[in-house]
Amino acid sequence: MHAAPSTRLAACRAHVVNVNAFAVEHLGAWAYRDRMAIASIHRIVFVSLSAVGVAGASVACESDPSGAPSQPDIDGGSTTSPAPTTSPSPVRDAATDARADASEVVVADLTADFSKVANPSGPWTYGYSLGDPRGDAGALIVFTTPSELAPNIPSWFDPTHQVLNDPCVYRNETTEVFADGVQPGDVALHPGSAAEYAIARWTAPAAGSYAITVQFKEGDTGDTDGLLLHNGAVIVNEESTTTNKLHELVRTLAAGDTLDVAVGNKGDFLDDSTPVVFQIRSTSP
Repeated sequence: MHAAPSTRLAACRAHVVNVNAFAVEHLGAWAYRDRMAIASIHRIVFVSLSAVGVAGASVACESDPSGAPSQPDIDGGSTTSPAPTTSPSPVRDAATDARADASEVVVADLTADFSKVANPSGPWTYGYSLGDPRGDAGALIVFTTPSELAPNIPSWFDPTHQVLNDPCVYRNETTEVFADGVQPGDVALHPGSAAEYAIARWTAPAAGSYAITVQFKEGDTGDTDGLLLHNGAVIVNEESTTTNKLHELVRTLAAGDTLDVAVGNKGDFLDDSTPVVFQIRSTSP
C-alpha cells in the first residue's frame, strides 16, 4: 500500500529540516568565519523546500478524486464538462396533425357531447341493432332508458331487450379506470349477448365537407369489432379493436346523412366495453 500524499509530503519536509539542523550544528564553527558558505547552505535548503512543495502539490493534484471530467475548450485548454441534460422529444400524433388546419371547426364530439338526460340529444342518437348493421341504416333501435352502471357511470340501454344491461352506451365520469380499461372521461359502447351491435349515431345538420376522427380503443379485456358507417355503408372496418388504430378521413355529407360508430361482440359479449373516440369537424369554408 502506498503512503497518502500528505504523509509523503510531511516526511520530505522533515528530512530537509533535519539536514538544515545538521548543517547549523556541525558547521557552526567555520560558518561564522565564512558567511558566504552559510548563505549557500540556506539557498540550498530554500531550493529543497521549494522543490518538495511543488512535488507535494503535484502529488495532491494527481491524487484528488474530486476533479470533474473535462472536455476541450474552444481555445485549446480544458473546461469542466457540463452535467448532461435530457430534453424531452416533442410528441405529435395523427390527430394533432390532422387538426392543424385552423379552418376546421369541431361540430361534434361523442365524448364531450354525451348526454345522460336525453336521447336523441341534438345530432346524437344512442342505440343498437339486432344484428350486423352493415348495409341497413334503418337498423338502429334507440335506447329508451337512462341508468347508472355504477355511481357516476351514466348509461343508456333498452330494458325490454338486454342481458346484464347490455347492449348499452355509457360514460365514465369517475376519476378511476372502469371495467378494466375505460379511462376517466371515456365514452364506451358495449355490444349485446345475441349479436347486437351497440351504436352511436351522428346526423349531419347541414351539407358540407367533414373531417372525421375515429378510434376504437382496447378498453376491457374482451375483443370486439368496430365499424364506421356512412348511411349504412362501411367506411372503416376493424376486425379487432385491440390495436387502438386512429382513423382520419374526409367525407362530403348531405344534410340528414348519418355516421354511425358500431361495436360488435365477435361471438362473446363478456368484458367487451370498448371506448370510442368519434369527432367530426367541418372543413367547409
